[in-house]
Formats: sequence, C-alpha cells, structure tokens
Amino acid sequence: MLLLFTALGASAQFHADLRVGAAASTFGDEHLKMGFRGGVGLSYLFTKHWGLRTGLYYSNKGMTRSNNVFNYSSDKAARLSYLDLPVEAVARFGMSPRSAFEIHGGVYVACCVIDKMPSTVDYKARRIDTGVGAGFDFVVGHFIVGPEIQYGLTRLTTSGNNHNITYALTLGCRF
Repeated sequence: MLLLFTALGASAQFHADLRVGAAASTFGDEHLKMGFRGGVGLSYLFTKHWGLRTGLYYSNKGMTRSNNVFNYSSDKAARLSYLDLPVEAVARFGMSPRSAFEIHGGVYVACCVIDKMPSTVDYKARRIDTGVGAGFDFVVGHFIVGPEIQYGLTRLTTSGNNHNITYALTLGCRF
C-alpha cells in the first residue's frame, strides 16, 4: 500500500505536454520572420513550487530582409529549422486548484536540420546553436498558454556576429 501511494505521489509531480504555436525570429539587424514551433515538453516538480523542465521542440528560425515577415523568397529570407532541447528551472505558483502560473528559464542546445540561406550570402549557419531561454506558462486544467524567448549565445555564422533571437507563443495540452 505504501508503494502505491508513493508511486501516485511521484506521478502527480511529473507532467508531459504537447505544444504547437508560432515563432518570430531574427538574427543580426534583419527583420523578423514568422514560423512554427511545436513539440513535447516534460517537467518534474521536486516540491510544490520548484522543478525542472525539458523537452524536444521543432522550431522555424531565421530572418527576412524584406519588410514583409511572410516574404520567404530565396534572395530575401534565411529559413533555418532546429530541434531544440531546453533544460530549464521552473517556479510554479498555484492560483486555484485547477490553475497555475509557471515561470521558467535556463539553457538550450539546438541542432539545425534545415539550412536555407538567401542566395545573396556565401556562408552557412552553424549546425549547433546554444543559448538561454525564458518564459512563463499559464495553466488552466489541462490547457497551457505560454510565451517565451530564446537568445542564442553561439555566433550563427563563422563570419559576422549574428545570434538567433526567437520569440514564441505556444498552446498546449498537459497530461
């Protein structure tokens, strides 16, 4: 009986969620480019208020040289797609028995899986990107809404001083 209650208590602190949403990203002095962000998140609360969060996310990043954030022509836009693996600390604040506000922040490692740079540049993006991320989640029942930001600490290219900057808004379902 004691083992059963221990297992139930541990599973109540472990959460998995599916998320999808939009991302706006840029690097350097270029314009924002819109894209997709989605994936699976995992979190574990060590106490009622503190824990760790990780997951695997697919993120469209890049930039456009056009004033139109949806202009993806090959001579104007860099289309980069990454698999992101964040590791973040979580602070959870319960608002009611069914809702909570969670603040998270930490580091991420990302691997570029698609690299389509404008035809006017002669360099490629680095395959591995590391950086810091922060955001918050508003949880109501099984539903989550969460804005977040990522700032790449790795220079994006061998020439230049550009870093990935991504803003995302995701909606999700927590299990």
